[in-house]
Amino acid sequence: MSYAYASCFALAGIILIIIMSARTSATIESVLITGANSGVGKECARQLSLLPQMKRIVLGCRDRVKAQEAKVDLERATRSRSTTNEMGVVFEILILDLSNIESVKGAIEELTDPVDVVVMNAGGLGGKTPGRVLEDQGGFSSIFCANVAGHVVLLDGLVEAGKLSRTAIYAGSEAARGLPVMGYPKPRIETGSVDEFQSICDGSFFADSRDAKTMYAHTKYVGALWMGSASRQYPQHRMIAVSPGATSGTNSAAHMGPVVQFVQKTLLFPLLKLLGNAHGVEMGARRYVDAILDEGTYQSGHFYASDGPNKMTGGVVDQMKLLDDFGKEDYQDNANAAIHSFL
Repeated sequence: MSYAYASCFALAGIILIIIMSARTSATIESVLITGANSGVGKECARQLSLLPQMKRIVLGCRDRVKAQEAKVDLERATRSRSTTNEMGVVFEILILDLSNIESVKGAIEELTDPVDVVVMNAGGLGGKTPGRVLEDQGGFSSIFCANVAGHVVLLDGLVEAGKLSRTAIYAGSEAARGLPVMGYPKPRIETGSVDEFQSICDGSFFADSRDAKTMYAHTKYVGALWMGSASRQYPQHRMIAVSPGATSGTNSAAHMGPVVQFVQKTLLFPLLKLLGNAHGVEMGARRYVDAILDEGTYQSGHFYASDGPNKMTGGVVDQMKLLDDFGKEDYQDNANAAIHSFL
C-alpha cells in the first residue's frame, strides 16, 4: 500500500469517526456481531472500532480458525489508529453456529459480560439443500434456521439473560419485498396467519418447489416481520431490520458450490457494480453502523432497505413505503408466534 493511499485511508477513517460521533448521543461501548469473520460482519467490526468510545467487540463466528484470523486483522487495524483511542479495542471470539440452536444457547452462556448492541448479520441462501427439514433443530428448514430461527434464539436469550442493553440489528434483504431484477419473487402471502407463517418456517409452504431464491425471499420477509413484533415484545430495546444491500466481497454463496461462487464473484457482482446497483462491504457495513448510531432516523420495529423496487444500493427507506405488509402488526405478531411455536 502506498504512503499516499494509506494516508487517504486513515483520513477517511478519522472523518468517519467525527461523523458517527456527531450523529448520536448514545454511548456504544460494546457490540456482538454474528458472521464476523469476513465480509460485511468483519467490516462492521472495523468501522465500529473507529468509534472513540468503543471498548469491546465480540466476533461471533462458526469457525475458530477463521475467527482468530479475523481477530488478528482487526487488532492490527486498531493498533494502526491508536491515537484516536488510547485504550484500544478488545476483540473477543465467541463460537456459535446460527443453524444449531444448542450452539447459540451455549454461546449466550459463554458470553461473560453484556453488550450494548447485537448485529445479527449471519445468514445465506441455505446451501445445496435449503429446504431440508432439520428435525434436530425443532423442524425448521435449513435456510430458515440459519437466517432467522438461530437469531431469534440469540436475541431472546441475550435479553432474558440481561446481556443486551440497547439495540438489536437484524440483516434484512431487499428480497423480502421482492426483487424481480434478481429473480426474487414478491412473497405471496394469503392470510398472514400463524399457520401460514409456520409453513414458511418448516418449508412446507413451498410444496414441491425448493427454489432457493423463493425460499430466501419468504424467509427474509418473515424475519423482517419478526423484528417488528420484537420491538413490542422488548420495548426497552431498539429492534431494527436493515439490509446491507447488494454487497460484493461477502460469503453469501459459500455453501452453494464452486460454480455458483465463481459466477457470483467474477460475473454477477462486477456487472451489478458496473450498472450502479451494487456496492462493496464498506457501504454494506455502513448501513448497519448508521442504524446503530442514528437513533432519530432509524425507528425501532421498522425495516430499512434500498429506496426503489429494483434497487439494491444507494439510500435506504422504510420498506413499508414499498410493501405495506411490513407495517401490519397482526402479521408481525403472527410471524413471531409461528417461529416460537417451533422452539
